[in-house]
Amino acid sequence: MDTKRFAAIDIGSNSVRLLITDVIDYKGKPYFKKNQLIRIPLKLGEDTFSTGFISDVKKEKLTTLMQSLQGLITVNDVEVWRACATSAIREAENATEILTHVENKTGIHIEMIDPIEEAHYIRLNNIDEFQEEDRAYIFTDVGGGSTELILFYKNQEIATGSFRLGTLRTLPAEEEKNEWEAMKDWMEEHCKNFPKISLIGSGGNINKLDSLLRRCGRIKREELIAYYRKLRTMSYEERVINLKVSLDRAEVIMPAINIYLRIMKLSRALVIETPIIGVADGIIKDLYIKDYQYQSVLSEKNKALYSTNS
Repeated sequence: MDTKRFAAIDIGSNSVRLLITDVIDYKGKPYFKKNQLIRIPLKLGEDTFSTGFISDVKKEKLTTLMQSLQGLITVNDVEVWRACATSAIREAENATEILTHVENKTGIHIEMIDPIEEAHYIRLNNIDEFQEEDRAYIFTDVGGGSTELILFYKNQEIATGSFRLGTLRTLPAEEEKNEWEAMKDWMEEHCKNFPKISLIGSGGNINKLDSLLRRCGRIKREELIAYYRKLRTMSYEERVINLKVSLDRAEVIMPAINIYLRIMKLSRALVIETPIIGVADGIIKDLYIKDYQYQSVLSEKNKALYSTNS
């Protein structure tokens, strides 16, 4: 059995994640087995979405964290890996300075990915296995700084949308209203011909909600509404103690539920499928595809060289 170890570092607005995955080649088909997932709530978005800059304090914390994650990648014998950053760094006015500093100190090159690339990585997750023939699906990734939407029907991508609505981003009232209006317009334009729509949730917030509700892959709208009402009666401290969640998760879970519920209302979706996947999973699948293609080309070149020498 041929196995290769891949890793992805996803630098988001709320947290930085290291995902290590073993790809097992069994009978000519790849199987992706998660080995480790490490999440550090660095909250870069707190800086970017309030001041427009990432502070020196967060810059040094990010540098130290990247050194630590690089060590974990080394001791876990990862063969292929990549580090990517999304909206918190992408929108920071000192993004170039931050990335240059980290690379000079650690040797790690962090790539900024735009919403189109994020959608590409989301698309690489095998969501076709969750789809019913007569139903449209909106792949929904609610992050700290933005919400990414991809509309699918019969496993075909229909439209993508990116909106500045996130669990850490606080917009002036008029700007937030405009973002929701833009999402409403997007829904009306692209979803009007699909009477049956469900969401497919991605990322840490919906994954944690699936765990808290013990839904094992599917959350109904009425369940999410009831849970939201329950959480509204709790203080921040009570959410930490009673739900047994981390401090940062207790802070962002309410805004996350609110965003999901508003998207469900706009799209008329009654269900969120929760396959426990995220951007990092897509990055690893992209790395695997490129590595497989490279190895195939290398193999063909070696065959040609062997044939010539013979």
